[in-house]
Amino acid sequence: MKLIIKLLTIIIITTTYCHSEQNDNNSGTYYKIGVFDHVHETDMLAINKKKITENKINVNFLGELTQVYDLMLFYDSDESLTLDNQSNKKNREEYAFYVSTGLQKEFNPSKGFFIVPSFSIGLYNEFDQGKDMGSPLEFKSEIEFNFAIKNNLMFGVTFNHISNANIGSKNPGSDSIFVGFKSELN
Repeated sequence: MKLIIKLLTIIIITTTYCHSEQNDNNSGTYYKIGVFDHVHETDMLAINKKKITENKINVNFLGELTQVYDLMLFYDSDESLTLDNQSNKKNREEYAFYVSTGLQKEFNPSKGFFIVPSFSIGLYNEFDQGKDMGSPLEFKSEIEFNFAIKNNLMFGVTFNHISNANIGSKNPGSDSIFVGFKSELN
């Protein structure tokens, strides 16, 4: 029952997060799935919803930057059963989320290919036996490699690093990898 309540909460959060009109080709919502902290033993399943807004700021040496919002949900369960003794059963469930806002810059080196670096600041919280990142305030640097497949469909690979820049009690950091897509029905 506890798992069902958590799954329903995750579904409600992801379906109500960041709904707005999309009038710009650069705005939209990316959906990604991947592995949180794949370098360490954490390697939780990660689901990411990234909203690209129409809000832009111009920075002299960087050019035009676009505001983004991210919601990442992490989950892992490890149930090891042995045939000889039921008391050796290990139950481990990890849950966490990260919600952030930041800026991204889109580069288009060739037709249909986009490189998108971004930087965000956000809040991280773990539940049960989720990874303790040392602070609720975490920073995320990210790079995306996106490919336009059709007019309104993009596919990409994302790498990101989340850490607290040594402002927390500890700073284990996490490196994650995602595959994702963006589809606009305009």
